[in-house]
Amino acid sequence: MVFELSPLGTGWTESVLHNFAGGADGKFPISGVIFDPVGNLYGTTYNGWGTATVFEMSPSGGGWTEQVIYAVETSGAGLTMDAAGNLFSATYSEVFELSPNGNGGWTPTVLHTFTGYPKDGYYADTAPVLDKAGNIYGTTAEGGPDNGGTVYRLRPGKKGKWTETILHSFRGFERGYAPAAGIVFDEAGNIYGTTFWGGKHDWGTVFELVAPIGKGGYEEKILWSFTGADGLGPYAGVILDSAGNLYGATYKGGTTYGDNYGYGVVFKVTP
Repeated sequence: MVFELSPLGTGWTESVLHNFAGGADGKFPISGVIFDPVGNLYGTTYNGWGTATVFEMSPSGGGWTEQVIYAVETSGAGLTMDAAGNLFSATYSEVFELSPNGNGGWTPTVLHTFTGYPKDGYYADTAPVLDKAGNIYGTTAEGGPDNGGTVYRLRPGKKGKWTETILHSFRGFERGYAPAAGIVFDEAGNIYGTTFWGGKHDWGTVFELVAPIGKGGYEEKILWSFTGADGLGPYAGVILDSAGNLYGATYKGGTTYGDNYGYGVVFKVTP
């Protein structure tokens, strides 16, 4: 379902905006929602190995009206919107754009198709990130020369053609692998994210890709390797505050770490 939490006194009240019916309507909305400037909501559903959807919800008569605007192959990736109102997302094998057609509908365009190991990434299951120049960045959990996943960039070119560059390929083991979450930038253009596996204890890492100077490439730095007792499997990526601290959550691990691997932590990595 899609829900709203509204402040009420010292607490909050919940309103259900939409219950998904499955089938063509989609089910399992696991990547959150985004707003456009006029208050419409957009999100994606994940439907196992079946068809997934991109949906729009519009305020209507004191309630909300939902419509499916695109059906895609299985994907749990979220959405990103540019200043012109175009939506960007990814499936396991593609990065695509949805553009308003002026008649209330949307025009889909596949910007890149991943070919997988050894020259490209695969399993792009996270929301793309846009920079100020309109380039698209994201991660793939698999692929690359060592099949440990990649960080990629797509640059727009002439006649709607986009060019992909692999900015970093994960080598596995202590260097981390399977970056299953999205990335964030700082003001200097450095990239931050997580790998689900790898690091000193193979329970995942927080990494930085240091922005190149001149014509050099990005340099990977492991900022933290999880031990299990302090978290395991940082599946949700990180957010960055103005002081340069990184925050995130792990899938399992924590102080209850043991046979059941714990129940997860919320963590902070401080420079």
